Amino acid sequence: MIGRVLIVFALVAALAGCGGSGSGSGSGGGGTTSSALVAKVEDADAKVDGNSVVGTVAVTEGGHPGQRLALRYGVVDAVSGTRASQDEKLVARYTTASTVAKKDVTIKFPKPDTPTDYLLHFVLYGPDGSYLASSDSPVFTVH
Repeated sequence: MIGRVLIVFALVAALAGCGGSGSGSGSGGGGTTSSALVAKVEDADAKVDGNSVVGTVAVTEGGHPGQRLALRYGVVDAVSGTRASQDEKLVARYTTASTVAKKDVTIKFPKPDTPTDYLLHFVLYGPDGSYLASSDSPVFTVH
């Protein structure tokens, strides 16, 4: 009988710890708090600056703590639609927190040798390498 009572108390305690707080969002410390993963990439831009290309993008991430995300970019030939860069380049790695944060990211690299129209393609990947979000810059011209 005492064993059954202890089991019931243990189950009640376990269930009480499993929920009840919900997953609503609120503000605090520069972002919102949520239990769902937030992963956005937006407002990509690119400009030729002398012998370089300067790209910018806004990244919003967080919500589900402990997720490792990777932001990468590639250069795309806007005329043919094919990738002009050999591989996507790593820009940043993020480990998410419960607080959602927005960051502006800037990259700079040598302008491509071939004169044509290009765009930058920014991609945010999840912990398993899966696609989460992306944003393309407007077309820019290299002379």
